Amino acid sequence: MFSIKLDVPSELSIPLSVSGYNREKLTEEAKHLLAVSLFKRNALSLGQAAKLAELHLWDFIQLLNQHGIVIAEYDDEEIQQELKTVESLLKK
Repeated sequence: MFSIKLDVPSELSIPLSVSGYNREKLTEEAKHLLAVSLFKRNALSLGQAAKLAELHLWDFIQLLNQHGIVIAEYDDEEIQQELKTVESLLKK
């Protein structure tokens, strides 16, 4: 594991504190936002990003949803293939 240091200017400590931020909350939010950003850029897979965010997979999916990020994008051909697969499985 490696660490990343984030320096926050001291003059921001009061406004952040008033907004309810402490060191732990800032660290958690920074991890979440970094994981969301790296997932969105396809730098990390869904599972990898969830691990970086230190969230269970389902919780990370909900976080992505809050940021308006879809976890999978299908084109029309892929959707049709998936529907055919489901249809054939239902017939069995």
